Amino acid sequence: MGELIRSAREQYDFVILDSAPMLALADSRILATLVSGVLLVVKNAMIPREQVKQALFGIHSVGANVVGVALNRVDLHTNGYFDYHADSDGNGSPGSFLEVDTQGTMQQQR
Repeated sequence: MGELIRSAREQYDFVILDSAPMLALADSRILATLVSGVLLVVKNAMIPREQVKQALFGIHSVGANVVGVALNRVDLHTNGYFDYHADSDGNGSPGSFLEVDTQGTMQQQR
């Protein structure tokens, strides 16, 4: 797999790989060590926060680089838990964002 990734890097500007769920198989953690960055995709309202933290810890524990976390399947037409103004500062500006530090800890940022 490493040779395939090296070859692709030589031929293309960007190489995007899709892997199995991070907590399901060790393969994903092994693959994470062969790439320059990992984008963790989390299914909205289905994956508990603790599992996200475990996945982030697993990525960091093998020395891989997390470049971001994407939340998918978000219904933008609801006024539920993920309402755009839920964390608003009262001035109509967007609220805080979650940031993941190098230890896999989620921090709220303004």
